[in-house]
Amino acid sequence: MLAVTVQAGCGGDSEPADPYDVLNGAFAEEADRTTAEVEVASLGLEDQTLKTRTLSLNPGTYRSIREAIASPQAGLEAVVGDIETEGTEEVEGVETTHVSGKLKTDELIGALVVANQNGAGIDENGDPLPGLSELGKLQDTLVDGDFDLFAATEDGGFERLDLTLSLDDRENALPPTRIRFSLTESDPSEGSI
Repeated sequence: MLAVTVQAGCGGDSEPADPYDVLNGAFAEEADRTTAEVEVASLGLEDQTLKTRTLSLNPGTYRSIREAIASPQAGLEAVVGDIETEGTEEVEGVETTHVSGKLKTDELIGALVVANQNGAGIDENGDPLPGLSELGKLQDTLVDGDFDLFAATEDGGFERLDLTLSLDDRENALPPTRIRFSLTESDPSEGSI
């Protein structure tokens, strides 16, 4: 896999990892595990978690999601901007390189529409991938989004991807609703639905 830290200068100081290398390396190889989980969290003031729900993804759905994220034409790299390396952070006992950025909302909606039209938004059972069944509503309400990717510092492997979306009902004066989707791989022996 991709090395994500480069040694520079004297004294062993390391330069921050190139965020695009981290982004591309995290999804470059097949998943180590065949299942995944998505934790969906509604966020309140200062992004405090109000309510969560965890969905287990079967191997086919997870494989489709990884392929969509890694796609050079419509994947994560095509729909994000202002990408920067935040540094290192421990995620469930693994030292990771943290990369963040902004979602380009128009490009994200466009990529999802194309994926849906081309059949890439369908899992092995013929069902829409999570979130694509309500694409029209998302298109009307999505006003902002951020992403945070965590890749193992040692080998660049995928650890976690957080997408935080701001959804605004333009017919009320309330602030936008923020929802965070956290994708992580899970142990296949735990099963999935």
